[in-house]
Amino acid sequence: MVDPIANEAKNTAATQNTDIPLATDTDTSPEANLETSRSNPVSTDKYSPSTQQLKDVLRASVEVAKAGADEKPPIEPPVRLKKFVAFAKLNNRAFSQIREVLDTDEDFRARVVEEADLDRLSPISKLWLTQPDGWEDECRQLAASQAQDSAQAEAAQSQAAHEQKLARQQAVKERVERQRDKAMQERDDYLIKELQARNEASQAVEEAAKLADELKVALQAQQDTQAKLERSQRSAERNAEKLKKAKDEAKRLNKELRDVRLAHKETQASLEAQLEAVELQLAQAREAGFKPPPPPEPAELPDEPSERIPVQLPKGLLADTAAGLEYLLHTPHLVMLVDGYNVTYKAKELEGLTASEQRQRFCDKLDELSARFSQVEIVVWFDGQETDYDYISTTTRSLGVTVRFSTPDVEADDAIISGCAAYPLSRPLAVVSHDNRVREGARAHGANVVQPSKLLMLIGYEAVSQSEAYGF
Repeated sequence: MVDPIANEAKNTAATQNTDIPLATDTDTSPEANLETSRSNPVSTDKYSPSTQQLKDVLRASVEVAKAGADEKPPIEPPVRLKKFVAFAKLNNRAFSQIREVLDTDEDFRARVVEEADLDRLSPISKLWLTQPDGWEDECRQLAASQAQDSAQAEAAQSQAAHEQKLARQQAVKERVERQRDKAMQERDDYLIKELQARNEASQAVEEAAKLADELKVALQAQQDTQAKLERSQRSAERNAEKLKKAKDEAKRLNKELRDVRLAHKETQASLEAQLEAVELQLAQAREAGFKPPPPPEPAELPDEPSERIPVQLPKGLLADTAAGLEYLLHTPHLVMLVDGYNVTYKAKELEGLTASEQRQRFCDKLDELSARFSQVEIVVWFDGQETDYDYISTTTRSLGVTVRFSTPDVEADDAIISGCAAYPLSRPLAVVSHDNRVREGARAHGANVVQPSKLLMLIGYEAVSQSEAYGF
């Protein structure tokens, strides 16, 4: 039987007796190089700091170029430096190219000397940038001094670590020896008890094997029964959930139908009354020989603003929320541009339908929304190249909803962005899309942007997650 504690003691003793390897004849360490530089304090070679040592002054150069580009009028940075002005992080290749610019462009180097905060630079970087007389020798001395300090710190750290290691090894050795003696006594006692336990265990194993066979049969029967019950329970839960959703949908549809019928009756009655009044007035005017007055002179239109300003929402209310969208829809003369398929593909209620069916049901919902917010013009764009019928440019569904299809060679995204510019700057715009390019283009035209899920929520649809929308 192998004693692990005894083996640990042997390994510890072997570690303590291991000699520290001596240096070879050829020593290429930083300390050896430092000694060489001390023995040759004067060198005829020109010293050039490494790019790694100059990273702080190279970053400062990019900051000076960026600050100049932001001035009014802007100061153009060197051509080779322009691409680094917008970088958030610079790599080694970028640092090398920035250094080449400073080495070759004396005017830009002079700007960096004048505008950079030299106190934030390392001594070597400051000397390299300003290059006073004797700067190369001074840089060489600073580098040698830094190498010496680093070597001394590493040597002290190595010595301390070695002493700590020896102390730990000695403590381990003493502890292992004590544990070894105790373990040997415990081993003898254990061997006696183990022999007795083996005899008892052999008998217990035979009895346990017999009992295990009986338990396996009973367990298998129980597992089969439990699996049947779980399948039945899951099926019942799914059916109950479907039934609940169907009831909720039926209630919602009945309520919407009642509201639409009531609104239709009220609107129809109001229109009929207005029509009767107009017809009566017209008949009376004809009998009296009334002639309509000449049209009034057109009022002087206010100056068109220089740019469109997004609609300002109350504090704490964001446009990219369902409540924010509802607030926007109360804005007079608002135009809401909708990225059609970008929205329909995210509606659970439209999953599995053809493109034509999706468009029809979605536009029906927009008609209802237009009836609620009659002062809003709703324009929904679809890709013309994805239609399943002959190309149609524009279809007007109701007084407030217009359906447009892009030409087959133009995406709806581009049509929406260019469409923002077609409206007067005095008209507020809202664009509903999840596409980042569309959202950024809409913001550039002063439009408020809204996520499709917020519009779906407002029209009573449930939005799928991003992974479900793209089939992940």
